[in-house]
Amino acid sequence: MKFLDRATAGRRLAKVVSERKKTFPSGPDGSGEIIVVGLPRGGVPVAFEVAKSLNCPLEIITSKKLSYPGQPEYAIGAVSSDGFVVLNPNIPQTSDWQDYVDEERTRLRKETLAKEERLYRLAGRERCTKYDGKCVIIVDDGIATGMTAIAAIETARARGAAAVYLAAPVICRESFFELNEHCNGLIACEVPEVFESVGYYYVNFQQTLDDEVVEALREKLPPVQNHAVRESSVNSIG
Repeated sequence: MKFLDRATAGRRLAKVVSERKKTFPSGPDGSGEIIVVGLPRGGVPVAFEVAKSLNCPLEIITSKKLSYPGQPEYAIGAVSSDGFVVLNPNIPQTSDWQDYVDEERTRLRKETLAKEERLYRLAGRERCTKYDGKCVIIVDDGIATGMTAIAAIETARARGAAAVYLAAPVICRESFFELNEHCNGLIACEVPEVFESVGYYYVNFQQTLDDEVVEALREKLPPVQNHAVRESSVNSIG
């Protein structure tokens, strides 16, 4: 089944998330506060519909793929705005490769952090980098390999999330089982056995603009309770 657009997909995903929410762990005070985190740019319109349905805060974590040298479309990893690195375990473990990864990590971390800060600034909001004790749902518009999602999951954990779930309208079946190892659970509307590109599952898959992300962040949704804004330390995995 195809989704008309990201907003429609988000509303369908919200229904699945609402049902699954019954199984989420509660916080120490029993509140079980939830934060929905969209992955810019395409994941944010989907995440907005989920956050609106649950009446909970909407935040973002930027994460960019780390590409094979000279082949920008071939991802071998991902880097988040907090500097978390996810790498394909099959890349060579030589000093040249390590130097390349270190350089790309520094460059991509600067790019993703600058973009994240810019989007929040345009929305008139501060970055929330402390999710202490909260249940976080990371949302994208679709997941193929999931490397950028893993980098975001690790970032949410480092920001103090008590539990992290990954949600998307469509997730590659192979990745679905692999990603389960990295989070508390996955939520999807469709998990096709034969996966095409994410765009294949949408009638309208036009590029999401920064303005759309800013508009979503400006919406009057509940703020994250009892958080302090601070810079997270740079860590890596992989």
